[in-house]
Amino acid sequence: MKLTQNTFICLIIKIAILCFGFNRITANTPPQKDLLNPKELRVEYLENPMGITVLSPRFSWLLEGNGRNRTQSAYQILVSSSKKKLEEDQGDTWDSGKVSSHNTNQVVYAGDDLISNTDYYWKVKIWDESNQESEWSEPAHWSMGLLNFSDWQGQFISHDVGYDTTDKYDSLYLPPARYLRKSFQITKKIKRATVYSTALGLYELRLNGEKVGDDYFAPGWTDYDERLYYQTYDITHSIKQGDNAIGAVIADGWYAGYIGYALLVRLDKVREFYGVNPSFMGQLHIQYEDGTEEVLATDSTWKSNEGPVREADILMGEKYDARLEHSGWDTPGYDDQGWKTPKVYTYPDGKLEAHPGSLIKNIERLRPVKMTEPEPGTYIFDLGKNFAGIAELKVEGPAGTEVRLRFGEILKQDGNIQTENLRLARATDTYILKGEGVEVWQPKFTYHGFQYVEVTGYPGKPILDAITGIVLSSIKTDASTFKTSNEMNNTLYENIKTTQEANFFDIPTDCPQRDERLGWTGDAQTYMRSATYNADVASFMTKFLVDLDDAQRWYGAYPNFAPFPYSRPDQYSPAWMDAGIIIPYNMYKVYNDKRILEFMYNGMEKFMEFQADASTNFIRPGGGNNWGDWLAVDEETSKGYIGASFYGYDAKLMAEIAEVLGRKQDAQKYRDLFENIKKAFSEKYILPDGRTTEDTQTTYALALYFDLFPENLEEKGAARLAEKIEKNSFKFSSGFLGTKHVMLALSKYGYHDLAYKLFKQTEYPSWGYSVENGSTSIWERWNSYTKNDGENSDLNAKMNSFSHYAFGSVAEWMFLHAAGIGTEDGGYRNIRIKPDISKEVDFINGSYKSINGTITSSWKWQGNKVIMTVNIPVNTKAKVHIPIENISDLREGNKKIAKVPSIKVVTTNEKEAILEIGSGTYSFSFKYAP
Repeated sequence: MKLTQNTFICLIIKIAILCFGFNRITANTPPQKDLLNPKELRVEYLENPMGITVLSPRFSWLLEGNGRNRTQSAYQILVSSSKKKLEEDQGDTWDSGKVSSHNTNQVVYAGDDLISNTDYYWKVKIWDESNQESEWSEPAHWSMGLLNFSDWQGQFISHDVGYDTTDKYDSLYLPPARYLRKSFQITKKIKRATVYSTALGLYELRLNGEKVGDDYFAPGWTDYDERLYYQTYDITHSIKQGDNAIGAVIADGWYAGYIGYALLVRLDKVREFYGVNPSFMGQLHIQYEDGTEEVLATDSTWKSNEGPVREADILMGEKYDARLEHSGWDTPGYDDQGWKTPKVYTYPDGKLEAHPGSLIKNIERLRPVKMTEPEPGTYIFDLGKNFAGIAELKVEGPAGTEVRLRFGEILKQDGNIQTENLRLARATDTYILKGEGVEVWQPKFTYHGFQYVEVTGYPGKPILDAITGIVLSSIKTDASTFKTSNEMNNTLYENIKTTQEANFFDIPTDCPQRDERLGWTGDAQTYMRSATYNADVASFMTKFLVDLDDAQRWYGAYPNFAPFPYSRPDQYSPAWMDAGIIIPYNMYKVYNDKRILEFMYNGMEKFMEFQADASTNFIRPGGGNNWGDWLAVDEETSKGYIGASFYGYDAKLMAEIAEVLGRKQDAQKYRDLFENIKKAFSEKYILPDGRTTEDTQTTYALALYFDLFPENLEEKGAARLAEKIEKNSFKFSSGFLGTKHVMLALSKYGYHDLAYKLFKQTEYPSWGYSVENGSTSIWERWNSYTKNDGENSDLNAKMNSFSHYAFGSVAEWMFLHAAGIGTEDGGYRNIRIKPDISKEVDFINGSYKSINGTITSSWKWQGNKVIMTVNIPVNTKAKVHIPIENISDLREGNKKIAKVPSIKVVTTNEKEAILEIGSGTYSFSFKYAP
């Protein structure tokens, strides 16, 4: 068709009108921001957990999205009984509806009653600050465990190996592991198969020739008279049509084996603190496609035997005779006619519950960095760092050859391993070859703290891959990054993480090598906040607080360690027992966990009543077996001072805890108590000139950090602390309790340069001293070893751990002050960025993955200016403290602060500006005002 001139002109006019109208519309419509998306869904701090027993579980997720000041304004959660219903957006178990809330964690399930042995599927979507609706998250799931006693059909069974008839002090009793098995048939198509299993002792579950699950040391350590944990495994895809076989290997573990220093101090009982013979209970729940169900449970129809694990003890080690293997014992078709009927045991007194924490897993494999031969036939493998775990052996040789592995943290002058610091932990593994080609072996029921493995009896000369280090831990230290211009401090950070992994082993142990490995509460409370920066310890510490609550003494004190299988005459100590308040308080501060505060609250009140009863005029005595400022150098702080100061700190924290829980009267009661303690403490311990009566670094650090100094004297007290450190050549004289608080007190009162000098110090006593002497971990003692003097490795060898995290509590200062990452309230929704800037270092780069997302805070010198870079996660906000004299000199990027609409200047005062920012990345430049 031919267009006329008029038609063409009209067409042009119409197009212009349409374009003009469209441009007007788009000009008046703000561009849409990228959608926020929920990710990393978790239930009870765990990703897709199996078999939980929490009846109202809590949900959490993180948010990701571009731009600044991004927030969640609402969420919707769907929980479904099947994957299909979830895909169809049917929340038949719970549909929260659209909930106006910023919360992305501690969101409590409020749907139908949850059912035993049932899978649940869930997803979440959110609305952002502009009410834009996200897509649904990727689906997640969890399952409920066995919630009722009637759900359990199994019996506790074991193989009878006899009883201990040895002289308990002069001979070790190391019984063999017990083996259990059961054959069964599957004739119908399976929809779902789940195993629930536990043991009084330790167990490894086997199915059709393979290990079930990837965890070690199940079911974990508890005070078995109070509770026993079980595990849940999905084995749907491991069962075959036709013949199958299920089995378990069980050993003494913490239940019946040697624990801690009981043998060393010759207690009336040195093992079997909870029971004599380990036993196993489990049941397999099978749901078929036709709707029928079947339960296969442990009972007397199972078969039992001994096997190749001839000795198995956590402290003493493991012995394995491969010639005694029952080839195929855990596979179908195995002839078990020679096996016996298992012995049936009674149920334990403790409550049966799902393990609430994170199980022990292999988190790293280490190849030796070198092998030496200090004497003929003795080979020393260096794994490169001091860790907790086991050694995997690879060997080929004649049947009956016995290869022995011993473990050490350091070497003596002659190149052999030091074992004196193990005390009475034999810590020896033995493997006897079957002589059938290359044999690879790992022990199942022991672990060691070591860097070096001594191998003797090896047929021929081993090559480097004869030994592999298997690093075991309940955690991964992947929550943070830290780097500074001082390389020694970077090594220190790695050493801290290595030591935390080595000791977070179902409970927070003091050390992983000697005959101890107990959950010492003083170490745990001192290190708690540091632990949270390095790793996600929410579920791990939840489990430990249950242990601690179970172990609380009838009179109110929390004991020196938990679980609590035995004690010496004094069961508690100030600064140790206070873990019952300090750890749950930090669980709230870091994870916004109010539920753990509620769980612990009655016990905390009982503990405060115990302290009040022991006090006179608001001063409590040292009391108990007071460990004091453990391993202090040159200066001794009185035990009474320690007890009195921690009593004040407890009252201060209890007031805040009660306030958080809405217990207004209790909050006022504890505020009043704190003021009374502070007044009495000041009168007894603080002089009119601002000095303490004892004048030690630790006395100032504790009183200043705990707010026990009178307000008119605190600056003088801080100045005296600084003076003492300077006069001590910028070195510590403090121990476990003082050291962390020295750093925090110095920074609290503005002595930043001095804190960095301590941080960088390399002379004894300091962190740098251990690094300069080759440490790959944190030592128990400031002077545990000197590389230039091999004899020093024997210094107090019986109390000399090379993997002891307490002095690693400086990590709290590193993140809270050097990087400046803190929280105003619970859970890092209102973040505080306040780095302590100093010319002592060129830069600090830090990041921390909080429960609300990753926070980064970095600063560096650029000429006479400081460049500070901050990243705040979605759905949070932060107050950033800038040390600057003139706010007009402050730039964000290339703009003056006044011209950046996403930044609010909250306040300016002499030498500091406080900015309020939302999520996003910011880069500030300014002239530093010290």
